Amino acid sequence: MAATVLPEATRRVPLAFDDKGEPVFDTVCSPKSFRMRARGVIPPCHVIPVIFVPGIMGTNLRMNEAANGKKLAAWSPPNGTADGLGEVRKRKAQVPKDRQLQMTASRTEVDDRGKVELPQGVLTLTTDEAVRRGWGQLHFDSYGHVLAELERSLNDQYEEPGKPGSKKMAVWAVAQTLMKNAPIQSCTGEGDPCFRPEMIDVRTVWNAVKGTVSALTEDEFTRLDDFYYPVWAYGYNWLDSNEAAADGLCQRIEEVLAWYDKTKYFMTQGKVILVTHSMGGIVARRAAQKDAGKILGVVHGVQPVCGAPVVYRRFRAGTEVGSFFNFTGAAVATIVGWDAADITCVMANSPGALELLPTKNYPPGWLTVSQNITGEPIVELARALPIADPYEEIYSKRVQDVWWGMVDETLIDPAKLSKDKDSTPMGMYRNALKIAKKLHDTLGLYCHHNTYAHYGSDKQEVSFGKVHWFTNHRLQNSIKAELMGLPAASWTLQGEVNLTYNNNSIKFELANRPGREGGDDADSGDGTVPSPSGATIERTDGAHCVFRMKGFDHQGSYSNRDVVDNVIYCIGKVIQNAMPAKNFPTEKS
Repeated sequence: MAATVLPEATRRVPLAFDDKGEPVFDTVCSPKSFRMRARGVIPPCHVIPVIFVPGIMGTNLRMNEAANGKKLAAWSPPNGTADGLGEVRKRKAQVPKDRQLQMTASRTEVDDRGKVELPQGVLTLTTDEAVRRGWGQLHFDSYGHVLAELERSLNDQYEEPGKPGSKKMAVWAVAQTLMKNAPIQSCTGEGDPCFRPEMIDVRTVWNAVKGTVSALTEDEFTRLDDFYYPVWAYGYNWLDSNEAAADGLCQRIEEVLAWYDKTKYFMTQGKVILVTHSMGGIVARRAAQKDAGKILGVVHGVQPVCGAPVVYRRFRAGTEVGSFFNFTGAAVATIVGWDAADITCVMANSPGALELLPTKNYPPGWLTVSQNITGEPIVELARALPIADPYEEIYSKRVQDVWWGMVDETLIDPAKLSKDKDSTPMGMYRNALKIAKKLHDTLGLYCHHNTYAHYGSDKQEVSFGKVHWFTNHRLQNSIKAELMGLPAASWTLQGEVNLTYNNNSIKFELANRPGREGGDDADSGDGTVPSPSGATIERTDGAHCVFRMKGFDHQGSYSNRDVVDNVIYCIGKVIQNAMPAKNFPTEKS
C-alpha cells in the first residue's frame, strides 16, 4: 500500500537551466515511508527580459591583457566592513601614478568575477544562472538586493506560487491598492502594546510630479502572468565613454533576446525592459536613442540627467568627506580619491567621468565666488559661471591660467601615458572632454517614449547644487574687476588657493556641502545628484511618470523599500504595453 502524501511536506524545487537555456528542475527521491512531494513552478514560455544597468563605479573592472596579463582587479568596491577596511589600506598606500595605470579606460575591462549570493526565498534561478546573466559584474552590496528583489517579485508574484489560495506579495498589494503599512511605532511604556497605525497612501511618499498614478487593476495584474521576466545585469567600463557603453548595451540586448529565441521552450517579442541606476540612465537613454524598437520601456533611478557640479569640485578638492568625524565618508574618499591628485589622474582621462559634468541643460550660474565675513551679508564678487557654455567657460580652464580653473595640468598624467599616445597631458584631457561634449550634444534631453523615473529631492540628503568659492578677506572694489582673471600664487590639493594682489595675500576656499538645514532647493537631492539635475527628466517628452522622492542616499537608493515598491509598480505599468501573449503561439514550431 502506498504511503500517504503529506501536503504539509510539499517543498518548492528551485528553477534551474541547462547549458542551452532550457528550464529544468533537479530533485531527489524520498523514502517510501515519507513521500515528500516536489513542487516545480514552470515559467511562462513568453519572455520579456529585464536588464539592470548600474551607475558609475558600480561595475567591477580588471586590468586587461594589454595592461596586465594576470587580469588583476582594477576596481572592485568592497562588500562588507572587512573588505572595506582592506580596500582603504590598499588605496591609502597607492600613489597617483599607480592609480592612473590601474584605472585607465584602454587598460581595463569588465570583471565578471564579483560576489554573487542569492538570498533565501529566491527560487526562480540558481547562483550559476545569476552568474551567467552577469550579476557578478556588478558591485554586490549596492545591487545584489535589488536584482534578487526584481527576480523574485516579477516571477513569483505570490508568496507561495503554485499553491491554491496563496496571497499576493506585499509589493503587488501596494501596486494594486496604492496603500502601505505606516512605519511601526515604538511602545509608549512598559506593558503598553506596540501598534501599527492605519494604512497610508503611497502616492504621498512617491510624490509624482509628472503623470498620473493609477493603481494596477486586477486585469493588469493578471497580465503579468503571461510572461517570464529573467533579470540580467549589464556591466560596462564606466571609465570609457557612455557612447561605448551604449553600444555594448545594444549588443547585450541582442544577445539576451537571441539566447531565449534559440531555445526550444522560450520565445520573445524582441523587446526588453531596462532598469537603471544613476549614470546607467545616461547609458540606457543613448542605447534607446540608437535602437528604441528593442526596448519595451525604461525605469530610471536617481539619474544625473544633466550632470552634477560636484564633479568640478572633486577635480580641485578630491572627494568630499562632510565633517571631521565622518569616518564612513573618509573611508569612501580614500577609496574614490582623497584629493585632487587622486581624482585628476583618473577622471581627466575618463570620458565617462567627464560626461557627469553639468551639461548646457543644467541651470547656469552654478559656480560662484563670494566674500563671506561672519556677521555680514554674503557679497558676490563676480558673475556666476557658466553663462552659456560650461565647456569653454569652465572645463577648459587650467589652474595654471586662472586660480579657479578646473584642471591642474601637472596632475593629469603622472604615469606618463601621453608619450605613448604622441600627445600631451592637456591633449589627452581635451580629447576626453571633446568626447564628453559630443555625447552631451547628441543625447540632449532624449529619453525612451515609455519612460518612468524617480529622483531624490531631500534636504536631509544635501548635494552640491552649486559650487562656491569663498574668502573671509574683505576685498576692495579695485580687485573685483580683475578677480576672475588672476593667476594663483599657490594652491593645495584640497580646495584652497592663495592669490597675491597689490602685495596682499588673499585666500579662497571651496565650500563644503551645506548642513542639513542649510542651503537652498538646488542643494536638495540624494547626497550626490542635486534636485535640478534629477528633475530635468520631467522636461522630456517620453517620460510618462516622474516621482520626486525623499528618504534615501544616492548609492543606497535601491535598498529603500519605497523605491523598490515604486520601481516594481512602474515595471507593472510598462508590461501593459507588451503584445498580449494570447496573440503569439504557445509553442515553437
